[in-house]
This record gives sequence, structure tokens and C-alpha cells, in this order.
Amino acid sequence: MGVKFLLKNILYIILLAPTLLQAASDLELDVSKLSPESISEMPPLLIDKNGEKIISDIKFSNDKVLLNKLRAENEPRRLLTTTIDNYIAKSNVILHKIDDDTIDFPDLATKNKARHRVRLNRSFLRQAFDDLYANKIDMHGAFYVTKFDGEAVVIAQAESLGNELHIEFVMSNPDNILNTILNNEGAIKRASVENIRSIARDVISNNPSITKMKSYVVSPTLEANYRRFGFTELTCL
Repeated sequence: MGVKFLLKNILYIILLAPTLLQAASDLELDVSKLSPESISEMPPLLIDKNGEKIISDIKFSNDKVLLNKLRAENEPRRLLTTTIDNYIAKSNVILHKIDDDTIDFPDLATKNKARHRVRLNRSFLRQAFDDLYANKIDMHGAFYVTKFDGEAVVIAQAESLGNELHIEFVMSNPDNILNTILNNEGAIKRASVENIRSIARDVISNNPSITKMKSYVVSPTLEANYRRFGFTELTCL
């Protein structure tokens, strides 16, 4: 395990101890076991005005943002920095509304779930912002952005270490976190599934030296998605 990845795991423990006690897993995936069907594009599911799921006519799109240039010389990096900064601000507004009871929740458990997920997501966004904003080049780091109708829904931060790709943080648009929890019209589902599939497609097509993908997961939903994709418990030799 790389030093940077280990340090970020320690950051989880320090900042998110209550969460880690509930759910945290070291997962790995053997890339050679992936089939063409398992990495095919996943169509988005949307919540309609009746609270029902419908398959969208609009497909997800995916971008890969490298850190091989400074922000001033890297337009995708600069734009992603702005997007994540905006999502941090959105998170602050949502959390303020939750605490002020200006958002209607069906029960206290749902309210607490929303607060917890937005806070956790904000912590990942802040770390990602620091890495993007830093005045340094990282030849091994990348962000995988899954968009719907031009807007980022899920953002994964990853680092290549030898023959491994470590997925370090997986973040979401905070508006979609809230809309998904409340089953609001316009909520977008399956974005995290498409995100991990897009990462695998990139690895297979552009980084054949990568034979394993690893991730330290603290979200039960994300863990379930990753396990369905083929991730299993990390084996220590």
C-alpha cells in the first residue's frame, strides 16, 4: 500500500471515526476477471414526479482529469477545482437547512441519515479540493468524473501505484445525495455504478499495466455497488 494512500486511510480514522465503526472495508478487484458486459455503460435511472424510477434518454458521460500540470496550465483541473468548491458551498447550505428544519423529512432517522451523508461527502470534497488547488504536479493522480446532462454527479479520486490503482475518495453532488435520500423528482441513480465501470474501462484501454484496483470504502451503498462489480475483501499476504 502506498504511503499517500495509507495516510489518507489514517485521515478517515481521525476525522470519521464514528462512521468507520459502522462500515469500513478494504476492497480489491482483479482487473483480469472483468468481462466486457461487466464494464458496459450503465444507463441512468431518474426519479419522476410520482416517485417512480425511469430510465433516462440521456446517457452518462465521463471525464478523466489528470494532475500532470498545474491549474494555470490545466483547464480541466481548474474547472474541476471550481466544481468541487461549489459543491462544498452547496453542502454547507444543505447542512444549515437541515439544522434549521427548513427541509422536510419523513422522520428523524432520514434527517440524521441525510446530515451524516452530506457531512461525510463534504469531508471528501474538502480533501479533493486541497489536492486539486495545491500548486504541485502529481503524475500518478487522477479524477474520474461521471456527469449527467453536463453536471458532475460522482467524482472519484484515484492514484496509480505500480500495478495497482487506488480509489481514494468517491464524492457526489450534494444536491443529488439529498434528492436520492428523499426520493425527490430529478434524483439521479446509478452514477456511482457507471463511475466505477468507467474507471475500469479506462484501466483496460489505457493502463494495461494495472492489474488490481483497490479502495477503502466507508459508505455501505458504495461498498454494495463495488462488491456487485466484483470487489472482494483485501487479502494480506
